[in-house]
Amino acid sequence: MVKAAEIIQLMGRIAPRELAEDWDNVGLQVGDINQEVKNVLIALDFNQAVLNEALEKNCQLIITHHPFIFNGIKSINTQNETGKLIFDLIKNDIILFSAHTNLDVAEGGLNDYLINKLDVENISLLKTTKSKNYHKLVTFIPENDLQKVRDAVYAKRAGEYKNYSHSGFYQEGTGNFKPLEKAEPHLGKKGVLNEVNEYRFEVIVADNKLDQVVKELLKVHPYEEPAWDLYELENLKTEKGIGRIADLKAEIELQPFLNEVKEVYDLDVIKVVKSKNKLKRIALCSGSGADFIKDAYYQGADLYLTGDVKYHEAQIAEELGINLVDFGHYGSEKFVRELLVERLKDEASTKLLKTINFYKSELKTRPWDYQ
Repeated sequence: MVKAAEIIQLMGRIAPRELAEDWDNVGLQVGDINQEVKNVLIALDFNQAVLNEALEKNCQLIITHHPFIFNGIKSINTQNETGKLIFDLIKNDIILFSAHTNLDVAEGGLNDYLINKLDVENISLLKTTKSKNYHKLVTFIPENDLQKVRDAVYAKRAGEYKNYSHSGFYQEGTGNFKPLEKAEPHLGKKGVLNEVNEYRFEVIVADNKLDQVVKELLKVHPYEEPAWDLYELENLKTEKGIGRIADLKAEIELQPFLNEVKEVYDLDVIKVVKSKNKLKRIALCSGSGADFIKDAYYQGADLYLTGDVKYHEAQIAEELGINLVDFGHYGSEKFVRELLVERLKDEASTKLLKTINFYKSELKTRPWDYQ
């Protein structure tokens, strides 16, 4: 049998935890990661109806988009709905896990899934929220100390890149230096020019590991004043962010595009701020993305799709002269279910976890009805 931890590892590949916003609460919400899992339910939200569905389908793990436990809980008891549901999860040996803003931001995540439902090209980020880069660390080590220094910085996770670790390069050479009166050289004599056999050692380091690696290097390097250099690797820089913006493959008028939006996203109704009639560039953000109206405008979008737009936010779009479509919080995020079922099935097949069944919740958790 497969353990919950193995499914959570798959989720880490789809929506890495480090992509989540600082205010968010993603990951394991309730349960034991060592529990065996055969059936997994994918839902937008967690409530009593979703729990009942999980029980009916004999699911041992529920994965939601919206975190059930979001703010701090001071007590867990059956006198309130939250406590009652937590008790019911534990009694029925059901694990609860959430992937929220990390799934929104991730490559191949919710925003990519949504924008690719339209006939677009040249997709890019609407707003960068996180960036990651690598540096090349170069130092020079006396031949007898190469292994000690190399292994020490590897232990601090230097040399890690994608699916590789311990990635470095070294080359033999000759170093020279002249220790002055107050120096305390590890090798050589004061007052004369010394030549020693050294190795040039270079290793790749992620920017979030840089401080700990450099600190370790200076700690274990035998020289009083070790030589070391850092080179920023612009070719490896990656950016992640919220929302997407893209060019339509063909220019279209506003009304036909609005009809397409309702059809593609299976919407009963949308709210629209109308401006220009010709559309070529489209921006999109799932959930509540009204904060990025100006970002869409300054990136040249003719129309911006998002949810939860308030009255005064709609006025901003009107003043800027950008078309704005509110297709609802639920209207955009309901696609989490089919997205995760597809992605998890693909990931599970590569990890030989084909015995796991992934079910899409059939429940509509939207609180609104439209008359």
